[in-house]
Amino acid sequence: MGKAKPRYCEVCGAPIRGPGHRIRIEGAEVLVCDRCYEKYGGKKPGTFSIMPTGRRPVRRTYSRPASRPAPKPRTERPLYTEEIVEDYAERVYRAIQRSGKSYEELSHEIGLSMNDLRAIAHGHREPTIKEAKKLEKYFKITLIERAETEIEKKPSIPRDYEPTLGDIANIRVRKRKKK
Repeated sequence: MGKAKPRYCEVCGAPIRGPGHRIRIEGAEVLVCDRCYEKYGGKKPGTFSIMPTGRRPVRRTYSRPASRPAPKPRTERPLYTEEIVEDYAERVYRAIQRSGKSYEELSHEIGLSMNDLRAIAHGHREPTIKEAKKLEKYFKITLIERAETEIEKKPSIPRDYEPTLGDIANIRVRKRKKK
């Protein structure tokens, strides 16, 4: 005689010890473990549903404000990117030398780790924008420069344009096989 094949709960996937329980969930009869039976099978057989049934949702009405002010037209601001200057290491190193403080003292005052501060000053690592702003503020030097970019205008679609099937669907033409 072989061992009985273990059965698993159809809700949580745990192995079922003992006979298990059959309950109805959403109209389907499932075999569940004791824990899921306590959780989902406490009601009359065949009445449990995860989705509420037999009652209509209450419609709530909310009063709307009298009128919203008209939205302001959006003014397009020029896009810019912030970049770290190329000689950031020299500037930071000179500023550290001018301050006359140790890396440990400066790291506590600026809010960077001592290793990060040393790596930036010796040019082993480029500072992030956030780090560069901290260094700029503390040493009163410039490490970030703004590079403005031109806004490319997208071609607009005329209002009277009606799309065709070819504009919307990606149509693939299959070659027919010769018989």
